[in-house]
Amino acid sequence: VEQQKQFCNVINSEVTRLARFVDDLLSISSMEVGSLAVDKQKVETARLFDEVLAKVQPLMEAKDLNFEVRLPEKMADVHLDKEKMVAVLVNLLGNAAKYTPAGGRVSLKVQIEAAQLKIDVVDTGVGIASDEVAMVFEKFYRSTDQRVQAETGTGLGLALAREVVRLHGGDITVESQLDRGITFTGTIPLK
Repeated sequence: VEQQKQFCNVINSEVTRLARFVDDLLSISSMEVGSLAVDKQKVETARLFDEVLAKVQPLMEAKDLNFEVRLPEKMADVHLDKEKMVAVLVNLLGNAAKYTPAGGRVSLKVQIEAAQLKIDVVDTGVGIASDEVAMVFEKFYRSTDQRVQAETGTGLGLALAREVVRLHGGDITVESQLDRGITFTGTIPLK
């Protein structure tokens, strides 16, 4: 019975992974034909980040990462596609957890400045070589670094994340040093 439970857990995990992959492929197809859209609604910013943190906290704990979160004390409601923005943030933080060795640090820093929402995701992970930084947002791109190749992934998450942020009128940038970590900065206009 115990072995059957283990097999069921593996099957469930793989089905979930494949479902995410199919969803990503459908989103990429929509993006390529220009039909990927956002459904902007008024969203309580604090609630949005609560949902994101609830999803990523177990990842951080599983790897014994120091997870630092800095949110403004007061956050205004914003107009955005909550579901897609949660997916973007979970992707960025999930990648940070995935590519940061146990005991490392991941930070989420949120600021509201110059009428825009600025979100920094910083880690002390493996980073990426300077000659590969320009390619991280390309569809299906995965670093040639063996530490990256050892982790499962499709190379679709960052391409989708950038497209979703751009559909909100913003952008995502990246800075990295190999073996020192990576910083993703997303900015979204509030008006």
